[in-house]
Amino acid sequence: MHTDQCLILAGGYGSRLRKITKKIPKPLIKINKKPFIFYLIKNLYSQGIRNFIILTHYKNNQFSKKIPRKYRDAAIQIIREKKKLGTLGAIINSKKKLNNSFFVVNGDSYLNFNIRDLEYNVLNNSFEIGVALIKTNDNSEKLRYFFDKRNNLSEIDYSKNNKKLICGGVYYLKKKNIIKLKKNNTDIDKDLILKKKDYKRKIFAKFYDVKSIDIGTPKSLKLAKNFIKKIIIKPCAFLDRDGVINEDLGYVHKKKNTLWKKNIFKAVKFLNDNGYRVIVVTNQAGIAKGYYSEKTFLNYMIWMQNQFYKKGCFFDGIYYSPFHPNAKLKKFRKISNLRKPGNGMIINACKDWEIKRNKSFLIGDNTKDLTAAKKSKIRGFFVEKDILAQVKQLVKISK
Repeated sequence: MHTDQCLILAGGYGSRLRKITKKIPKPLIKINKKPFIFYLIKNLYSQGIRNFIILTHYKNNQFSKKIPRKYRDAAIQIIREKKKLGTLGAIINSKKKLNNSFFVVNGDSYLNFNIRDLEYNVLNNSFEIGVALIKTNDNSEKLRYFFDKRNNLSEIDYSKNNKKLICGGVYYLKKKNIIKLKKNNTDIDKDLILKKKDYKRKIFAKFYDVKSIDIGTPKSLKLAKNFIKKIIIKPCAFLDRDGVINEDLGYVHKKKNTLWKKNIFKAVKFLNDNGYRVIVVTNQAGIAKGYYSEKTFLNYMIWMQNQFYKKGCFFDGIYYSPFHPNAKLKKFRKISNLRKPGNGMIINACKDWEIKRNKSFLIGDNTKDLTAAKKSKIRGFFVEKDILAQVKQLVKISK
């Protein structure tokens, strides 16, 4: 089962931004008219997180007022520390709410990477903990990470400042590593990772060469406005389902009838890792004709998405049209722009997600798909035998 829970650390005082944070906690500072934490939630939601826990302390009441308890179909909880407990102490304080595994992210930094890759590497290589590393030129960051060729964490050191790898503020943890700890353990790096017995074979550390930002200083806060603009508007690969993701065997809606197209998991992961949104747009006449229910289809798509999570990749969104002009079921019997060759699904996806259309493309298996793409002013292509090679070429020519 994939991890769908993420803890957001938001209890800090924001001392280096005191002119601003004396009135508002750092994660709630507005960037382009929205609280910074909103961008974190939306990014994590796109990667399958549906259970958010925001760990707060300083000016907690503002989180309660400004953060809704739901984002789309995701639940958001807010837990307040009565006294400042530190990054690890805050997690221990919330242990009754923890799932068996969960992500942890800093509430004042944005790391633009595929979190499912971190999860995949931990689970498939018998690690206990995952740490995402980034490069830094900030000499004030003293805690450096070192890892071997197999991504085993080999050393954490305060003195070797010639190395520029630090934690990017994203962790993959398991409840069993937290449950027996006491609240006086305050720091994730110092009190969990450094003290973990035999950590050289239990902690996965990987350098992610991606864009990131921390709004902890006046300088970085100024940079955040342009960073967020650039990072949230992403190119998108729109994929038809039957014939592109799985073989088109006719109204596929059962696990046993699913045959994956060659290299589809690698293709989706390549797109995720290279900053593309991946959105499924599929006509589902089988619902309209009564071959299977809408609920059956949705449950099947949850199963399908889970298969991709297991491979370290994901769909940002899944859009479908249950309509058909000759539908057996009256409520689905109509001509709808949602049904390809109409472009309603693509237009709705562009409204829900900030998409850079001039860099986007659609891959389908018939002319209806390509017509929908053309109406949406994005490029459309027939699926090729090796979709991995195809998307690599499309990403290359889109740069």
